[in-house]
Amino acid sequence: MSKIAVRCTDLTKMFGHTPAVQGINLELEEGNSLALLGPSGCGKTTLLRLIAGFEIPDRGSIAVGEEIVSGPGVFVPPEKRRVGIVFQDYALFPHLNVADNIAYGLPRSANRKARVEEMLSLVGMKNFQYRMPHQLSGGEQQRVAIARALAPEPKVLLLDEPFSNLDADLRTRIRVDVKGILTASKATVIFVTHDQEEAFFMGDRVGVINKGRLEQIDLPENVFHRPSTPFVAQFVGTADFLTGEVNNKIIATEIGHLPITEELPKGTKVTVIIRPDFIDIQPAADGTGIVVERVFQGTNYLYRVRLPSGATVQSEQHHNYLYPVDTRVAIKMIPGHSTTYFVDRTGKEV
Repeated sequence: MSKIAVRCTDLTKMFGHTPAVQGINLELEEGNSLALLGPSGCGKTTLLRLIAGFEIPDRGSIAVGEEIVSGPGVFVPPEKRRVGIVFQDYALFPHLNVADNIAYGLPRSANRKARVEEMLSLVGMKNFQYRMPHQLSGGEQQRVAIARALAPEPKVLLLDEPFSNLDADLRTRIRVDVKGILTASKATVIFVTHDQEEAFFMGDRVGVINKGRLEQIDLPENVFHRPSTPFVAQFVGTADFLTGEVNNKIIATEIGHLPITEELPKGTKVTVIIRPDFIDIQPAADGTGIVVERVFQGTNYLYRVRLPSGATVQSEQHHNYLYPVDTRVAIKMIPGHSTTYFVDRTGKEV
Protein backbone atom coordinates (compact mmCIF):
# COMPACT_ATOMS: atom_id res chain seq x y z
CA MET A 1 0.00 0.00 0.00
CA SER A 2 1.32 3.44 -0.94
CA LYS A 3 2.19 5.78 1.90
CA ILE A 4 0.80 9.30 2.14
CA ALA A 5 3.58 11.90 1.91
CA VAL A 6 1.39 14.97 2.54
CA ARG A 7 -2.09 15.31 3.98
CA CYS A 8 -3.98 18.59 4.39
CA THR A 9 -7.23 18.50 6.34
CA ASP A 10 -9.75 21.40 6.36
CA LEU A 11 -6.86 23.80 5.79
CA THR A 12 -7.89 27.45 6.09
CA LYS A 13 -5.89 30.70 6.09
CA MET A 14 -7.22 34.26 6.30
CA PHE A 15 -5.36 37.49 5.61
CA GLY A 16 -7.44 39.99 7.53
CA HIS A 17 -11.01 39.42 6.35
CA THR A 18 -9.85 37.90 3.05
CA PRO A 19 -9.83 34.09 2.81
CA ALA A 20 -6.67 32.93 1.01
CA VAL A 21 -7.21 29.19 1.54
CA GLN A 22 -10.65 27.81 2.39
CA GLY A 23 -11.18 24.32 3.80
CA ILE A 24 -8.74 22.49 1.54
CA ASN A 25 -8.46 18.71 1.85
CA LEU A 26 -5.86 16.78 -0.13
CA GLU A 27 -3.60 13.75 0.05
CA LEU A 28 -0.51 13.02 -2.00
CA GLU A 29 1.13 9.61 -2.11
CA GLU A 30 4.90 9.16 -1.91
CA GLY A 31 6.64 9.41 -5.29
CA ASN A 32 3.73 11.20 -6.97
CA SER A 33 3.47 14.73 -8.27
CA LEU A 34 0.60 17.18 -7.86
CA ALA A 35 0.31 20.29 -10.01
CA LEU A 36 -1.76 23.07 -8.43
CA LEU A 37 -3.37 25.16 -11.13
CA GLY A 38 -5.30 28.39 -10.83
CA PRO A 39 -5.35 32.10 -11.65
CA SER A 40 -3.12 34.64 -9.93
CA GLY A 41 -4.26 35.32 -6.38
CA CYS A 42 -6.30 32.11 -6.07
CA GLY A 43 -4.35 30.84 -3.03
CA LYS A 44 -2.09 28.21 -4.56
CA THR A 45 1.16 29.82 -3.35
CA THR A 46 -0.35 30.38 0.11
CA LEU A 47 -1.13 26.66 0.24
CA LEU A 48 2.50 25.91 -0.61
CA ARG A 49 3.71 28.29 2.12
CA LEU A 50 1.42 26.65 4.66
CA ILE A 51 2.85 23.21 3.84
CA ALA A 52 6.40 24.59 4.01
CA GLY A 53 5.72 26.22 7.39
CA PHE A 54 6.13 29.83 6.28
CA GLU A 55 2.51 30.56 7.24
CA ILE A 56 0.41 29.34 10.17
CA PRO A 57 -3.10 28.10 9.31
CA ASP A 58 -6.12 29.54 11.06
CA ARG A 59 -7.83 26.15 10.96
CA GLY A 60 -7.05 22.60 9.94
CA SER A 61 -3.95 20.44 9.99
CA ILE A 62 -1.00 19.39 7.84
CA ALA A 63 0.81 16.06 8.07
CA VAL A 64 4.13 15.30 6.36
CA GLY A 65 4.53 11.55 6.34
CA GLU A 66 3.22 10.29 9.68
CA GLU A 67 3.97 13.52 11.54
CA ILE A 68 1.50 16.32 12.16
CA VAL A 69 3.53 19.45 11.45
CA SER A 70 0.76 22.00 11.80
CA GLY A 71 -2.54 21.84 13.66
CA PRO A 72 -4.24 22.69 16.95
CA GLY A 73 -1.44 23.19 19.46
CA VAL A 74 1.20 21.96 17.00
CA PHE A 75 3.63 23.89 14.83
CA VAL A 76 6.86 22.34 13.53
CA PRO A 77 9.22 25.02 12.16
CA PRO A 78 10.11 24.91 8.44
CA GLU A 79 13.66 23.64 8.95
CA LYS A 80 12.38 20.55 10.80
CA ARG A 81 9.60 19.52 8.41
CA ARG A 82 11.69 17.67 5.83
CA VAL A 83 10.10 19.82 3.15
CA GLY A 84 12.24 21.24 0.33
CA ILE A 85 11.22 24.28 -1.66
CA VAL A 86 12.33 25.90 -4.92
CA PHE A 87 11.32 29.55 -5.23
CA GLN A 88 10.50 31.51 -8.38
CA ASP A 89 13.84 33.33 -8.23
CA TYR A 90 15.74 30.16 -7.13
CA ALA A 91 17.27 32.07 -4.15
CA LEU A 92 20.81 30.75 -4.65
CA PHE A 93 23.49 32.19 -2.37
CA PRO A 94 25.48 34.56 -4.61
CA HIS A 95 28.71 34.18 -2.61
CA LEU A 96 28.74 30.36 -2.82
CA ASN A 97 29.69 28.26 -5.82
CA VAL A 98 27.40 25.53 -7.20
CA ALA A 99 28.76 22.73 -5.02
CA ASP A 100 28.64 24.84 -1.86
CA ASN A 101 25.07 25.94 -2.60
CA ILE A 102 24.02 22.31 -2.83
CA ALA A 103 25.93 21.41 0.33
CA TYR A 104 24.49 24.29 2.36
CA GLY A 105 21.58 22.40 3.94
CA LEU A 106 23.48 19.18 4.58
CA PRO A 107 24.93 18.22 7.97
CA ARG A 108 28.69 18.01 8.14
CA SER A 109 29.45 14.31 7.84
CA ALA A 110 31.56 11.86 5.90
CA ASN A 111 28.71 11.48 3.39
CA ARG A 112 28.32 15.19 2.66
CA LYS A 113 30.72 15.35 -0.28
CA ALA A 114 29.34 12.15 -1.80
CA ARG A 115 25.77 13.50 -1.55
CA VAL A 116 26.77 16.73 -3.31
CA GLU A 117 28.43 14.75 -6.09
CA GLU A 118 25.33 12.58 -6.39
CA MET A 119 23.15 15.67 -6.76
CA LEU A 120 25.52 17.26 -9.29
CA SER A 121 25.33 14.11 -11.37
CA LEU A 122 21.53 13.93 -11.06
CA VAL A 123 21.01 17.45 -12.41
CA GLY A 124 23.82 17.25 -14.97
CA MET A 125 25.98 19.96 -13.35
CA LYS A 126 29.21 18.09 -12.49
CA ASN A 127 31.24 20.31 -14.80
CA PHE A 128 29.79 23.45 -13.19
CA GLN A 129 30.43 22.74 -9.52
CA TYR A 130 32.95 25.57 -9.06
CA ARG A 131 30.99 28.22 -10.93
CA MET A 132 29.25 31.06 -9.14
CA PRO A 133 25.50 31.66 -9.60
CA HIS A 134 26.03 34.77 -11.75
CA GLN A 135 27.99 32.62 -14.20
CA LEU A 136 25.00 30.35 -14.82
CA SER A 137 22.03 30.66 -17.16
CA GLY A 138 18.49 30.70 -15.79
CA GLY A 139 18.03 27.03 -16.58
CA GLU A 140 21.32 26.11 -14.92
CA GLN A 141 20.42 28.10 -11.80
CA GLN A 142 17.15 26.24 -11.65
CA ARG A 143 18.95 22.88 -11.77
CA VAL A 144 21.16 23.95 -8.86
CA ALA A 145 18.14 25.11 -6.85
CA ILE A 146 16.46 21.74 -7.38
CA ALA A 147 19.65 19.86 -6.44
CA ARG A 148 19.97 21.94 -3.25
CA ALA A 149 16.33 21.25 -2.33
CA LEU A 150 16.66 17.50 -2.99
CA ALA A 151 20.03 17.05 -1.26
CA PRO A 152 18.64 16.67 2.31
CA GLU A 153 16.20 14.00 1.01
CA PRO A 154 12.96 15.83 1.85
CA LYS A 155 9.67 13.99 2.24
CA VAL A 156 8.15 16.41 -0.24
CA LEU A 157 9.51 19.00 -2.67
CA LEU A 158 7.56 22.20 -3.32
CA LEU A 159 8.07 24.20 -6.53
CA ASP A 160 6.54 27.67 -6.76
CA GLU A 161 6.17 28.57 -10.47
CA PRO A 162 9.83 27.64 -11.09
CA PHE A 163 9.66 28.35 -14.84
CA SER A 164 8.09 31.81 -14.66
CA ASN A 165 11.41 33.64 -15.15
CA LEU A 166 12.32 31.75 -18.33
CA ASP A 167 11.44 32.70 -21.90
CA ALA A 168 8.85 30.53 -23.68
CA ASP A 169 11.25 28.34 -25.68
CA LEU A 170 13.62 27.71 -22.77
CA ARG A 171 10.67 27.13 -20.46
CA THR A 172 9.42 24.27 -22.64
CA ARG A 173 12.84 22.62 -22.84
CA ILE A 174 13.73 23.07 -19.17
CA ARG A 175 10.51 21.59 -17.84
CA VAL A 176 11.28 18.37 -19.76
CA ASP A 177 14.67 18.25 -18.04
CA VAL A 178 13.19 19.04 -14.63
CA LYS A 179 10.53 16.36 -14.92
CA GLY A 180 13.25 13.86 -15.81
CA ILE A 181 15.28 14.89 -12.76
CA LEU A 182 12.30 14.62 -10.42
CA THR A 183 11.24 11.27 -11.85
CA ALA A 184 14.79 9.90 -11.50
CA SER A 185 14.94 11.08 -7.88
CA LYS A 186 11.54 9.50 -7.09
CA ALA A 187 10.63 12.73 -5.37
CA THR A 188 7.16 13.59 -4.06
CA VAL A 189 6.38 16.94 -5.65
CA ILE A 190 3.81 19.72 -5.33
CA PHE A 191 4.15 22.11 -8.24
CA VAL A 192 2.37 25.49 -8.49
CA THR A 193 1.58 27.07 -11.85
CA HIS A 194 -1.07 29.13 -13.63
CA ASP A 195 -0.18 27.47 -16.96
CA GLN A 196 -2.53 24.63 -17.95
CA GLU A 197 -0.10 22.93 -20.35
CA GLU A 198 2.59 22.99 -17.67
CA ALA A 199 0.26 21.51 -15.06
CA PHE A 200 -0.80 18.67 -17.36
CA PHE A 201 2.83 17.91 -18.23
CA MET A 202 4.25 18.02 -14.70
CA GLY A 203 1.47 16.53 -12.58
CA ASP A 204 0.44 12.92 -12.07
CA ARG A 205 -2.62 14.64 -10.65
CA VAL A 206 -3.87 18.19 -11.12
CA GLY A 207 -5.66 20.31 -8.54
CA VAL A 208 -7.60 23.41 -9.63
CA ILE A 209 -7.94 26.20 -7.06
CA ASN A 210 -10.39 29.08 -7.28
CA LYS A 211 -10.73 31.79 -4.62
CA GLY A 212 -8.95 29.62 -2.08
CA ARG A 213 -11.06 26.52 -2.68
CA LEU A 214 -9.86 23.28 -4.25
CA GLU A 215 -12.57 22.79 -6.88
CA GLN A 216 -11.21 19.53 -8.30
CA ILE A 217 -8.24 17.21 -7.91
CA ASP A 218 -7.90 14.32 -10.35
CA LEU A 219 -5.92 12.87 -13.24
CA PRO A 220 -5.13 15.54 -15.87
CA GLU A 221 -7.40 13.82 -18.41
CA ASN A 222 -10.33 13.82 -16.00
CA VAL A 223 -9.86 17.46 -15.05
CA PHE A 224 -10.07 18.39 -18.74
CA HIS A 225 -12.77 16.00 -19.94
CA ARG A 226 -14.83 15.70 -16.76
CA PRO A 227 -14.60 19.04 -14.95
CA SER A 228 -16.43 19.15 -11.62
CA THR A 229 -17.53 22.79 -11.85
CA PRO A 230 -18.13 25.43 -14.54
CA PHE A 231 -15.03 27.28 -13.30
CA VAL A 232 -12.81 24.24 -13.92
CA ALA A 233 -14.36 23.74 -17.36
CA GLN A 234 -13.68 27.34 -18.35
CA PHE A 235 -10.24 27.66 -16.76
CA VAL A 236 -8.86 24.39 -18.13
CA GLY A 237 -8.97 24.74 -21.88
CA THR A 238 -11.41 26.79 -23.93
CA ALA A 239 -15.08 26.20 -23.22
CA ASP A 240 -18.43 27.68 -24.17
CA PHE A 241 -21.68 26.92 -22.36
CA LEU A 242 -25.06 26.27 -23.97
CA THR A 243 -28.37 25.74 -22.24
CA GLY A 244 -30.16 22.50 -23.02
CA GLU A 245 -33.24 20.53 -22.06
CA VAL A 246 -33.44 16.80 -21.42
CA ASN A 247 -35.86 14.76 -23.52
CA ASN A 248 -35.54 11.00 -22.98
CA LYS A 249 -31.96 10.02 -23.93
CA ILE A 250 -30.92 13.32 -25.50
CA ILE A 251 -30.24 16.90 -24.56
CA ALA A 252 -31.81 19.33 -27.00
CA THR A 253 -29.60 22.36 -27.64
CA GLU A 254 -29.47 25.18 -30.12
CA ILE A 255 -26.84 23.36 -32.20
CA GLY A 256 -28.53 19.95 -32.15
CA HIS A 257 -29.26 16.92 -30.01
CA LEU A 258 -26.55 15.53 -27.74
CA PRO A 259 -26.75 11.96 -26.39
CA ILE A 260 -26.74 11.06 -22.70
CA THR A 261 -27.15 7.74 -20.91
CA GLU A 262 -28.19 9.08 -17.50
CA GLU A 263 -31.88 8.99 -16.64
CA LEU A 264 -33.00 12.55 -16.01
CA PRO A 265 -36.61 13.79 -15.83
CA LYS A 266 -37.96 15.14 -19.10
CA GLY A 267 -37.65 18.91 -19.18
CA THR A 268 -34.60 19.07 -16.88
CA LYS A 269 -32.56 22.17 -17.69
CA VAL A 270 -28.82 21.65 -18.04
CA THR A 271 -25.76 23.62 -19.07
CA VAL A 272 -23.62 21.83 -21.65
CA ILE A 273 -19.87 22.36 -22.17
CA ILE A 274 -18.93 22.91 -25.82
CA ARG A 275 -15.22 22.94 -26.69
CA PRO A 276 -13.88 24.27 -30.03
CA ASP A 277 -12.85 20.84 -31.31
CA PHE A 278 -16.42 19.56 -30.81
CA ILE A 279 -17.88 21.71 -33.59
CA ASP A 280 -17.63 21.78 -37.36
CA ILE A 281 -18.83 24.77 -39.40
CA GLN A 282 -19.50 25.00 -43.13
CA PRO A 283 -20.65 28.02 -45.17
CA ALA A 284 -24.37 27.71 -45.91
CA ALA A 285 -26.93 30.24 -47.11
CA ASP A 286 -29.50 28.80 -44.71
CA GLY A 287 -27.05 28.27 -41.83
CA THR A 288 -28.10 29.30 -38.34
CA GLY A 289 -24.69 30.68 -37.28
CA ILE A 290 -22.79 33.81 -38.25
CA VAL A 291 -18.99 34.14 -37.94
CA VAL A 292 -18.28 37.12 -35.70
CA GLU A 293 -14.55 36.60 -35.05
CA ARG A 294 -11.62 34.76 -36.60
CA VAL A 295 -8.29 34.29 -34.79
CA PHE A 296 -5.24 32.87 -36.58
CA GLN A 297 -3.39 30.32 -34.42
CA GLY A 298 -0.79 29.00 -36.85
CA THR A 299 -2.03 25.58 -37.90
CA ASN A 300 -5.63 26.51 -37.09
CA TYR A 301 -8.17 29.28 -37.13
CA LEU A 302 -10.38 29.74 -34.09
CA TYR A 303 -13.82 30.98 -35.13
CA ARG A 304 -16.43 32.51 -32.85
CA VAL A 305 -19.93 31.94 -34.17
CA ARG A 306 -23.08 33.72 -33.01
CA LEU A 307 -26.24 31.64 -32.71
CA PRO A 308 -29.83 32.89 -33.17
CA SER A 309 -30.26 33.23 -29.39
CA GLY A 310 -27.24 35.54 -29.19
CA ALA A 311 -25.09 32.90 -27.51
CA THR A 312 -21.72 32.17 -29.12
CA VAL A 313 -19.64 29.03 -29.59
CA GLN A 314 -16.11 28.56 -30.86
CA SER A 315 -14.95 26.22 -33.60
CA GLU A 316 -11.38 25.15 -34.36
CA GLN A 317 -10.73 24.73 -38.09
CA HIS A 318 -7.65 23.86 -40.13
CA HIS A 319 -5.89 26.91 -41.56
CA ASN A 320 -6.97 25.90 -45.08
CA TYR A 321 -10.56 26.79 -44.17
CA LEU A 322 -10.73 30.57 -44.33
CA TYR A 323 -14.14 32.07 -43.63
CA PRO A 324 -14.57 35.86 -43.47
CA VAL A 325 -16.37 37.54 -40.60
CA ASP A 326 -20.16 37.72 -41.29
CA THR A 327 -20.12 34.39 -43.17
CA ARG A 328 -23.33 32.45 -42.52
CA VAL A 329 -22.50 28.87 -41.50
CA ALA A 330 -24.18 25.58 -40.72
CA ILE A 331 -23.10 24.07 -37.40
CA LYS A 332 -22.84 20.41 -36.48
CA MET A 333 -21.33 18.44 -33.65
CA ILE A 334 -18.40 16.21 -34.57
CA PRO A 335 -19.24 12.59 -33.62
CA GLY A 336 -17.29 10.82 -30.90
CA HIS A 337 -17.29 13.49 -28.21
CA SER A 338 -18.87 12.76 -24.85
CA THR A 339 -21.49 15.10 -23.44
CA THR A 340 -20.39 17.00 -20.35
CA TYR A 341 -23.03 19.03 -18.60
CA PHE A 342 -24.02 20.56 -15.29
CA VAL A 343 -27.24 20.14 -13.36
CA ASP A 344 -27.42 22.31 -10.25
CA ARG A 345 -23.66 22.94 -10.71
CA THR A 346 -22.83 19.20 -10.43
CA GLY A 347 -20.65 17.94 -13.27
CA LYS A 348 -21.74 14.85 -15.15
CA GLU A 349 -19.88 13.19 -18.02
CA VAL A 350 -21.47 10.34 -19.95
